[in-house]
Amino acid sequence: MATVLIVGKPNVGKSTLFNKLVRKKKAIVEDEEGVTRDPVQDIVEWYGKTFKLVDTCGVFDNPQDIISQKMKEITLNMIREADLVLFVVDGKRGITKEDESLADFLRKSNVDTILVANKAENLREFEREVKPELYSLGFGEPIPVSAEHNINLDTLLETIIKKLEEKGLDLESKPEITDAIKVAIVGRPNVGKSTLFNAILNKERALVSPIPGTTRDPVDEEVFIDGKKYVFVDTAGLRRRSRVEPRTVEKYSNYRVVDSIEKADVVVIVLDATQGITRQDQRIAGLVERRGRASVVVFNKWDLVEHREKRHDEFTKLFREKLYFIDYSPLIFTSADKGWNVDRVIDAINLAYASYTTKVPSSAINSALQKVLAFTNLPRGLKIFFGLQVDIKPPTFLFFVNSIEKIKNPQKVFLRKLIRDYVFPFEGSPIFLKFKRSR
Repeated sequence: MATVLIVGKPNVGKSTLFNKLVRKKKAIVEDEEGVTRDPVQDIVEWYGKTFKLVDTCGVFDNPQDIISQKMKEITLNMIREADLVLFVVDGKRGITKEDESLADFLRKSNVDTILVANKAENLREFEREVKPELYSLGFGEPIPVSAEHNINLDTLLETIIKKLEEKGLDLESKPEITDAIKVAIVGRPNVGKSTLFNAILNKERALVSPIPGTTRDPVDEEVFIDGKKYVFVDTAGLRRRSRVEPRTVEKYSNYRVVDSIEKADVVVIVLDATQGITRQDQRIAGLVERRGRASVVVFNKWDLVEHREKRHDEFTKLFREKLYFIDYSPLIFTSADKGWNVDRVIDAINLAYASYTTKVPSSAINSALQKVLAFTNLPRGLKIFFGLQVDIKPPTFLFFVNSIEKIKNPQKVFLRKLIRDYVFPFEGSPIFLKFKRSR
């Protein structure tokens, strides 16, 4: 699929333009520089034509810190792979040294470029004050738009389509609907999510630095591994609600993380092995379990744990004690930074997904139920007649009973254990239960 990149200096309205073109509020928008730190992508459909649009972080002329430097490197590398670039400048204030530096890089890269002057609500003022100097950038006639006010976006889209078709790219085909396994990588800030994400992809795609809160937008990437298709999503670190100020970029990032979990099939919960399991780790795991998603638990930074060769059992016990409610999850010890056991993470994802999509025959459920009930004492007056699996993603079972009121948590634990021990282990997947009264 054709790929169109949105680039420009910080705070020229790239993310607003992205959201308007994809018709979703996917990229975070705030009136401060550097809000977008990782590339965000989605599909644009326009009268039967489709292409992939990527919103990039703002390119600083002289990055002053490691995050800004990394942001610039990622964006410049992506420019070389794009089919078309939308070079966005400020149509109200004109061009700056940063615009000129980026323009120079784009010309040297020989990438096809459309110059977009955003914030040009006052077209007459734009034509008189700003447009003449834009020709000096060397990209011909600029297209004035106002993303915030939906001005001239149709002209921009028509120009994009024309440019891509002139390159011989097929825009007619719809995005493939496939059985890709959707994987979200979640955890507290600075536990190594982006490093693991990049280790799986074997390239630098997400912004990695030792500073907590580096990732803000979810970053997704489609990849084939041993013939299987995956969509991996690296998410921002989830902080406790009490530590996140309302109406801040970080608050919006937390919403995006929850949304990514809900869209995933399998969630990889990353823990910092040097810090054990915290209350926030438990909250994140609980969120994944309540949303009914398959899960894999990863102790990352295993290379930094002292005497690690003798401590697998200790950490496994810790996992079963602190995360007992998802103890069905595969547990992997990794060092994403050194590439340790990344293949095992993939294997665990496959196992969890297989469980998540498995459906077992009713005969197996009721045979196990009959055997176990023969030596099990249920609460007085409760009868469980039979059960069947009614859904997958997650596996959901319906049991017919004489009294729903008598079904308490111990009975639910009993039925889940019965299914895992005697029918199918469903390793990596939660099991949901439903009950219906029958006589």
